[in-house]
Amino acid sequence: MNLRAFFVLFYVVNFIIVTTPERKRLRKLAETDPAESSRIAHLQVKKAFRNMLRIAGVKIEVSGLDNIPDESCLYVGNHNSYVDILVSEVVIPTGAGFVSKDSLQKIPGLSSWMYLIHCLFLNRTDVREGLKMITTGAEYLKEGYSMFIFPEGTRSRDGHIGEFKGGSLKMAQKAGAPIVPVAISGTSSIFEKNGGFRIKPGNVRVAFGTPFKFSELTKEQKKTISEHTRAAIQEMLDRHTESIQEEQKEL
Repeated sequence: MNLRAFFVLFYVVNFIIVTTPERKRLRKLAETDPAESSRIAHLQVKKAFRNMLRIAGVKIEVSGLDNIPDESCLYVGNHNSYVDILVSEVVIPTGAGFVSKDSLQKIPGLSSWMYLIHCLFLNRTDVREGLKMITTGAEYLKEGYSMFIFPEGTRSRDGHIGEFKGGSLKMAQKAGAPIVPVAISGTSSIFEKNGGFRIKPGNVRVAFGTPFKFSELTKEQKKTISEHTRAAIQEMLDRHTESIQEEQKEL
């Protein structure tokens, strides 16, 4: 563990402890005004994530913010690092609830904040629970809460986009909500590639693609909606690579 990792971990533990009364207040507020509870929770989480990224020395370059719809939507992104979640929450204006692995439900404090911002927990071994999660996600979208999913199901080890899991975009289809492709690059060099629990400063690029609805696709595109979305993300990642190469030539 290096110093940056230590300070980030210290910040996380301190945040969870110090905000215990606030979590209780927001859970109570959610009983009468869930939208306001969610709004405040996202502001708190955004602030915490922004501080963590600042401690880690992460700089973010964002493009395509004008592609984000005014209505709730399903963000679909590639997944290289745990840092993807921090960066995505910070740059999305209203924040989003993330589809996460169910083991995170067991972490006190963290799971409470995740529930408050409408995260969903996926049990990959239980098909029935998976279908229930899709239905809940669709309801959240209808209620005005944006969601974020990483359809690969796990972090990429080599930087390439893996196969998108079947049914991963179903909640948007059920809710009639827009799907927004999101390309994220540079996050794995901050944590995963460093060996052990080590964090290094780095630059991250996030691009939001053109949104689309399932109902707007052709019959053929509907059959391959996962590949359609994956291709849109890959195109943006390719542009990131080209841009980095051009910048390096100018140095």
